[in-house]
Amino acid sequence: EQALDHFNQALQAKKEMQGDVTIDVARTVNNLANIHFSLGNLDEAMELYQEALEIKKSCLGEDSDDVVNTLKNIAQVMVTAGKEQDALQAYQSIVNIRQERYGKNHRSVAETLASMGDVYIKLAELEKAMSYFEQSIKIQKTQDGPCDERILENLGSIYGKLGNWQKAESIFKEIVQIKRSEHGDDYLAVARTLDLLAVSYIEQERSSESIEHLKEALRIRKACLASDDDEILASLNKLAFVYKSLNMTDEMEQVKAEFEAIQNGFDL
Repeated sequence: EQALDHFNQALQAKKEMQGDVTIDVARTVNNLANIHFSLGNLDEAMELYQEALEIKKSCLGEDSDDVVNTLKNIAQVMVTAGKEQDALQAYQSIVNIRQERYGKNHRSVAETLASMGDVYIKLAELEKAMSYFEQSIKIQKTQDGPCDERILENLGSIYGKLGNWQKAESIFKEIVQIKRSEHGDDYLAVARTLDLLAVSYIEQERSSESIEHLKEALRIRKACLASDDDEILASLNKLAFVYKSLNMTDEMEQVKAEFEAIQNGFDL
């Protein structure tokens, strides 16, 4: 409430000194909208973002970075309010501006296409989400540096849900490589992606190939976590499941014994 009072007072003072249509006023209106959004006042935030947008367009033109930033704010409000189609329209406007200003293969275009993919996930339209994530990754692969892990993870997950486990496998392998390159081998997120990679093998009836990845995931968890952590127990369970499915009884019994020892508090 104090922040709202402060920005309201600042806004009135600026309007009295500068008039209603200046970039300084627009940015203050935008900041005031940010506060309303953070407080969950979506209608107030939306009204203020629209006001800021019109002022910015008037002062800076239709394709300025300030205009894009406010369009992003508007899209986020729309998503939060459950108005996904309006959010998609805002994001499409951003794509159009950025393609015109920076070219079709700019990383900022890829970021916005991924945001559209996120909206389609919320709408449970997985094939459309997949298309936008694929476009985003295609652009990112023309740039220096690795692709965005989050976008790759979303794409891999969608491939799995749509039953395309071969493509999911390829994506999860790429994510593992990126995470290892950036964080090293003993990084908990690597273990979690190895689990997903193992699932892709199991779903393709290649369970024997999943074992090395599940064992490596378990090793990483043992290096990163307390010996009785739930994630370690879950890793052991996954290994036992695969061993059982392959009739590898001795290996399964060994894993079960380790699981039970941890549950009972015995040192291994």
